[in-house]
Amino acid sequence: MHTVELKKDKIYNQLKQAIISAKLPAGEKLPRETDFAKSLKVGRITLRSSLDRLEHEGFIKRVHGKGTFVSPENIKSAKAPAIMVVRGVDEGFEAPHNYIVPEIIRLAESKSCKTLPTTDTALLMFSSADIKNYVKENNVIGIIAVMNGFHGDEPVINKLRNAGIPVVITHCSLKDTEVTGFAGIAINEKEGWEAAISYLTECGHKNISMLGSGNHNFRGFNQQECMELLKKYGANPAESWIKTVKFNKEYIKNTVRKMFSGDEKPTAILCFSDFFAIYVYEALKAMNLRIPEDVAIMGTCGYPDAGLLSPPLSTVDYEYSKFADMAVEMLQEPEKWFSDEKGKLRGKSFKIRKRKSTNIKLTK
Repeated sequence: MHTVELKKDKIYNQLKQAIISAKLPAGEKLPRETDFAKSLKVGRITLRSSLDRLEHEGFIKRVHGKGTFVSPENIKSAKAPAIMVVRGVDEGFEAPHNYIVPEIIRLAESKSCKTLPTTDTALLMFSSADIKNYVKENNVIGIIAVMNGFHGDEPVINKLRNAGIPVVITHCSLKDTEVTGFAGIAINEKEGWEAAISYLTECGHKNISMLGSGNHNFRGFNQQECMELLKKYGANPAESWIKTVKFNKEYIKNTVRKMFSGDEKPTAILCFSDFFAIYVYEALKAMNLRIPEDVAIMGTCGYPDAGLLSPPLSTVDYEYSKFADMAVEMLQEPEKWFSDEKGKLRGKSFKIRKRKSTNIKLTK
């Protein structure tokens, strides 16, 4: 994927490399912002954003009444900034960190920023003092935690707090920032689930089945609320078609078979995730039911390879790569996302990916 370099990032990288290579030597005073921006052929706002980032990372130092100076060599100036990436230890292929972490690494490296991946379990093995020293020695400017669903009593929260640097939670729940005090990026999953129902009814479906997760229900809705949503969009609220199930191939396949055991059958299935949908495909194939001619299938989350299914899967796409983009940006602009040592919640949009699994007229 090609990454477009923003003007502020270009100026930041240009100045940082000039400092590291000593073209701008330690102790040198930088020109006034107005003159400096003019010489660089950028606006003052663009320059100021780049300088704010350089100051936060220790490359420059602003002295009130005197000006802006390249930091002395003993303050980080020769060391590239780094981001610590902390994920949970869940190794299932459905875990979001499998798709978000590589994007963080790719994006950070494109901005000349090292990444230091680890796990929440590994952090717990070290003292807060060890972690602080590690952060200092490696010029870590922030932490991206690829986890969610915090209750507030998890030991890893204190480890992250005591690191003394900004923390951003990607793909967090709406309450995670309040519980932890960290900044976070969240999708309104309830809106995404409702948008999927709306789309399926627009495709002409009245008999819509829903397959939820045994741990998380239906992206924030319970069974009764799902029935009310179906009524709202003119679909049939059949309780026997709204089921939660453990993420397990055989459990999912058995649940789908039961949904089709009655006289009246669903014409569409909305799945808790794209990974649930993979097993639904298998169940329908075993029953000789065609997708979408007999049953339309809709996923949720935006698994990057969902388009490789046959037929390609329609989904509520959370766009995992953009979580990475937003998280790195937030650490590079901490003044926007952290105040009084507390982080802010940043909302993220989703997209309805319309593919052939819900509409036979689509070509892909």
